[in-house]
Amino acid sequence: MLAVVKLGGSAITNKAKPYTVRRENIVKASKTISKLYSEGWDFVLIHGGGSFGHPTAAKYRLQEGGLEPEKLRGYAETRYWMTKLNTYVVKTLLVYGVPAVSIQTSAVAYNANGKMARFDYEIIREMLSRRLVPVLYGDAVLDTIRGFSILSGDTIASRVAIHLGAEVLVYVMGSGGVYSRPPENPDATLLREISRKSFLTVGEASGIDVTGGLREKLEEAFAAAEKGIKVNIGGISFLEEMILGVEAPYTRVLP
Repeated sequence: MLAVVKLGGSAITNKAKPYTVRRENIVKASKTISKLYSEGWDFVLIHGGGSFGHPTAAKYRLQEGGLEPEKLRGYAETRYWMTKLNTYVVKTLLVYGVPAVSIQTSAVAYNANGKMARFDYEIIREMLSRRLVPVLYGDAVLDTIRGFSILSGDTIASRVAIHLGAEVLVYVMGSGGVYSRPPENPDATLLREISRKSFLTVGEASGIDVTGGLREKLEEAFAAAEKGIKVNIGGISFLEEMILGVEAPYTRVLP
């Protein structure tokens, strides 16, 4: 049984405070993954950039591309900060007995004009065959048209789940799911099910997000659901329930 889990940047970092982790959430996710791994589940984990990747990528406008010296520095700095965050996530997983292995996303994937053009799924498959837990992340990657661009963790999660035939794809969000209105609105209600036909008011997330935020996440979620994968979106407190498909306050994505 394979679960692909995307830990959103807003769930594992404080997006309003650069380079700050939410330690308690990373620990909580690691404990859940350790428990389910011991019960026979296999995992591919992807995490977002949050307050580590987005501020630097936005500062240098990497999503616009270009090969000027400042872009080269921006690419290198973004890679540095994403490596720092990834190391923290992997270290915490190891503490709780998960055989987590970091995979540098920009070494196995590249974009063409801002869209994923290549991804080495076979290295992921080989790791899974040995019951390792690959840990990737949204990253600044090479782009054959623009020079550099951003490959979102939401995209990686959906494509890996589809290509490897995962049973379930889970998107963990700081907001705890998808709401009828921006979550900070007092009239907002959690949507327990959504589909492409649903009418959603998609609000802007707090902080800087260079990957398109919720709208892009939903497009990737719908694509996976339409391939027969169970897709759930919710908060870190209900990670186990989302993986197992147990009833809890989160959003199910319908095909």
